[in-house]
Amino acid sequence: MSLDNEEKRVLCRLADPQAPAPEAADWPDARLGAIFEHARGHGVLAIVWRKLRGAARREGRGETFRAEVERLETEHTFTVGRAMLLRHHAARIGERLRERAIPAEIVKGPVFADRLYAHTSDRTFTDIDLLADPSDLDGIGAALADCGFELHEKVWDNSARYLEYKWFLKGNPNLMVEAQGDLVHYPALRRRLSFGYTQLKAVSPDTEPSPAGMLLVAAIHALGGHKFHRLQFAVDLLQAARHVTDEDALVQAVGRVGAELEVGAALHVTAALFGDGRTAALAARFPAGRRGALGRRLLGVDAVLEAAPRTSRASHLRRHGFRWLQLLD
Repeated sequence: MSLDNEEKRVLCRLADPQAPAPEAADWPDARLGAIFEHARGHGVLAIVWRKLRGAARREGRGETFRAEVERLETEHTFTVGRAMLLRHHAARIGERLRERAIPAEIVKGPVFADRLYAHTSDRTFTDIDLLADPSDLDGIGAALADCGFELHEKVWDNSARYLEYKWFLKGNPNLMVEAQGDLVHYPALRRRLSFGYTQLKAVSPDTEPSPAGMLLVAAIHALGGHKFHRLQFAVDLLQAARHVTDEDALVQAVGRVGAELEVGAALHVTAALFGDGRTAALAARFPAGRRGALGRRLLGVDAVLEAAPRTSRASHLRRHGFRWLQLLD
């Protein structure tokens, strides 16, 4: 079931961690259920659930909807519990890497949750992402094996090509660590844009991650590792933009990496999704010429919102069109 324009507007407002819950609390079961379905598909269910769980449990709801609400609550509890276990294992792995003097950084999930979100449970994550130099991935693999993780290997495996290795805890496939040598997974795209451990430390050299570094990670994760198929990517960008206090430092960091096209387009669509003037002002710092203008036309609001839970043809074509634009030299 696709959302109408009003439902899309409400979904974006619900997904904004700092915005109050809109009038959806009084919506009928079917309409509220559609919001929950799309929130799950877009990775923002935790935020939407925090805002609407009271309305979802309200007297007078139908039995079918109440059963769905119970399932949502169970799913949310499981997600929070998994995040706690992942944090535990991340601490174990970090200690082992320090013992072996292997430089690596945890990116995305728990870092974003702790640094960008007032409610850390708003930013759910299903794995731990370790970013390291490609030459250190074997050493990281040995450390992960020592911590009880097994490498996931398939018959047609692209791990070496994508510099992305998936490790699962023995006996619990719900706990995964991804050891990555570059957040840009596709070799053809890495000829123009690369973001590995060296680039991360160049823009975020201190022990604590910088706002510019987190914004770059969010943008490149959305458009270098993926094709902006989830609203969660935009929420990360929105929160990172809210933490940027030095715009010039951000511009310099993005220029150092050569990610003006990706950052400009990602910030532009994020500003449009949430109606956020601050994010729009940051997007204006990265025009990227004619290519940037075309990229912003391709990566519009509907291209993101109609990517999940079932991708529309128009969304598919627009987001893949942006990827072809990225590949142009």
